[in-house]
Amino acid sequence: MTERTGAIHIHTEYSHDGRDSVASLREFARVRGISFLGITDHAEDFDAAKYRALQQECVAHSDASIQLIAGLEFRFAGYAGLHLLALGLSEFITPETPGEFISQTRGRSRFTFAAHPILYDYMLPDEVAAGIDAIEVWNAGYNTRFLPDPNAIRLLQRLRRTRPEVVGTAGLDQHDARNDRQTRVILSADAPADPLDALRAGQFRNRGRTMSFGPRGEWPAAGLGLLRLARFSFDRIERAQERVSRWLQSRRRNR
Repeated sequence: MTERTGAIHIHTEYSHDGRDSVASLREFARVRGISFLGITDHAEDFDAAKYRALQQECVAHSDASIQLIAGLEFRFAGYAGLHLLALGLSEFITPETPGEFISQTRGRSRFTFAAHPILYDYMLPDEVAAGIDAIEVWNAGYNTRFLPDPNAIRLLQRLRRTRPEVVGTAGLDQHDARNDRQTRVILSADAPADPLDALRAGQFRNRGRTMSFGPRGEWPAAGLGLLRLARFSFDRIERAQERVSRWLQSRRRNR
């Protein structure tokens, strides 16, 4: 089997802030040579019937060449910024706390991960640290378009001291396929046929516009220091681009 390319943390029009239909995301994958997409729509926009509809659409638009995997993204009152994602979720669940997310996804979700750690200052609740499958160390849609987040990698390294099975993933956090920020997970040639089995086993590499790296946070301290310096430069470029984009949009609106 050859290497397979996937992309995870993707939103559809089922989410209040998503633009793309499930069918259009299949075409997005086909054009880019992507063999699987991990869809994680906002759970607050769903009930059990709506989630079944998403699951059915994902199945209907999947085949041997492209697989669309249904899942949800959960947030919790009192835990600002903490978003926990469940891929391959077999049924709709309603966790009200991070601990309930861990317990309710057990046996129902094939792969769980904590998104964009910068939003919760890289401090996971103990029950999440003890039960999550992965940390999103490169979120291309939020704050790390060009490079992974060195502080998220440090969080991954801390977790792996006691739970070496935890892996680090790159996620698109995509709400509009017209803006593909190109982070991917590349499954090894000898990885299991099921993409989620491969992710949990750590048989993949993360790849983006600027670099590729493994799932186990194997960065030396000096390497993380250099990454932090590079991030500083790229972040300034990104902020300048966003200011220009907002200015252009304002100009168009005011014409």
